[in-house]
Amino acid sequence: MLKSRMEYGAMSAKVLTLYGRLLKDEDWRRLYDCKTAGDVYSCLRGNPGWSTAMSALPPSPTPQMLELTIDKALFADFEKLYNFSGLADKGYFKFFIHKLEYEYILSALVERNPGEVSPRSASITEFMQAHSSVGLDALAQAKNFAAVLAAVKGSIYEKPLSEMRPDPATGMPSYWEAGVLLENTYFKAMFSFLTKRYKGSGTKQLREIIGTEADLLNIISIIRLQRSFPASLEKADDLLIPVSYRLKPDFCHALENARSETEAFELLRRSPFASSFENADPGNLEALYYRTMDRLCRKLVKPAEPDIGVPQAYLILKELECKKLMRVVETIGFGLDPKTLV
Repeated sequence: MLKSRMEYGAMSAKVLTLYGRLLKDEDWRRLYDCKTAGDVYSCLRGNPGWSTAMSALPPSPTPQMLELTIDKALFADFEKLYNFSGLADKGYFKFFIHKLEYEYILSALVERNPGEVSPRSASITEFMQAHSSVGLDALAQAKNFAAVLAAVKGSIYEKPLSEMRPDPATGMPSYWEAGVLLENTYFKAMFSFLTKRYKGSGTKQLREIIGTEADLLNIISIIRLQRSFPASLEKADDLLIPVSYRLKPDFCHALENARSETEAFELLRRSPFASSFENADPGNLEALYYRTMDRLCRKLVKPAEPDIGVPQAYLILKELECKKLMRVVETIGFGLDPKTLV
């Protein structure tokens, strides 16, 4: 107990300060009433958690400016917590960077016009450059798959990507298949690290957070396969994240073999995630993921005794907040009403 407080007390206090600045329900109601990017800026400019980030923007920012600032805000909070962490925890925190790496790799695999760079390149910070195991600038400039492979050399993604075959027509591998491969590589490497190498305190909490996330993503993948690619269900085992926490392989197989989406949801209402799927809207799987992860992380961010699960829970909450804000900005950019996201 005393050791836990000595190791994680300062970090836990820092997290609770950041946690108190997350957007509240009232803030979201105002954001959903916004009509322009300037309206979003005005809402965030007066919020304690976003005022500093917004102060760097002009009073009438473009949606792209807002998206870039939101992207950077998550990195800024991660950098603060990384600098508070001990040596054992820094090894685990590297996986936060690995997650961002596979998102940047996917951005690099999108076909672009000559001279065009990845749209996420502007959000790369000096801290990210210094701690990433891939060449982020090289990824942003990559014009072909060979350049992407050169940029990821020495990272956890080098071997699986090198085994992919590019489409002769585009020169790049399938974006969808690459996304599955990179996500699976990330989760498999992280769970292996937690099981075999992590020496810090709070492994149980980390497994609960990451395991729940993997379970939910696998559920969503199976439902989407049933809905849009039923023929792919035969190879679902190869497409799912190779990590199971509360969902066991037998249940996943039963879910894959459900005769309809309705039957699949009935199975889920009798699963370890029953409370999440009770009265759930089948048409909004993303909202279900957000709610479940939000509820879990708000519980773990305030434990009886501090551990590494506290900053991890907060970073998930901040990531969810940033993604929701991105959706608000994107929706406004398309001329739609953000209330459609509720």
